[in-house]
Amino acid sequence: MIAGCLGVFLLGGLFPGGASGLARGEATKPRHFVVVRGVDEGQGVDSGMVADARRLFEAELARHPELTLDAPPGTDLSAAAAATDLEAYKAVLRSHKLKALELTLRILEVTRSLEPPPAGKPFRVLKRGVRLAVFGTTLPDKVMAIGGDGDSTIAAEIRKNENEEAEGHKLLVEATRAAITQAVDLTVAKLKLPPPKEEKRPRKK
Repeated sequence: MIAGCLGVFLLGGLFPGGASGLARGEATKPRHFVVVRGVDEGQGVDSGMVADARRLFEAELARHPELTLDAPPGTDLSAAAAATDLEAYKAVLRSHKLKALELTLRILEVTRSLEPPPAGKPFRVLKRGVRLAVFGTTLPDKVMAIGGDGDSTIAAEIRKNENEEAEGHKLLVEATRAAITQAVDLTVAKLKLPPPKEEKRPRKK
């Protein structure tokens, strides 16, 4: 693969500032404890990226100061603990001024292509793309759904003697990283929105 080409053809919808700025700028200590339920794939999807995607997902979550993947010392904030003793779980959250979320990453689509050289260029173009979503609920009550979507395609020129599968995997990792960043940024931005106001019901006369 030609050095310096990776990322030149970033086609995903990353937006500078925007949700990224909202997601990372303000909080100085965690407000949400996150339980990662796992990574799954949509029907018919075989990405070969489940393990890589989980690693990237957890790393991206850890980049946000509003979130923590580590329960306070001496506490159990797992989903199993929430199901076992609802009130005790809530008490632990209150004592540490935390809220809790259970999140899943779902890979919805993966695209792979190798295109002929563009006009005037000597090398073929290798492309890898991914579309995914983060979704989950609050713990322990599971009363609010939360999440965000991500979509990215990355391309690079490839020489005839280069390993298409190995280079394609590198591109897919980078596309997945970019898409996860989008999805987590959107999720965190939604967490910062004020709760919806309750509608005032007219008083009965």
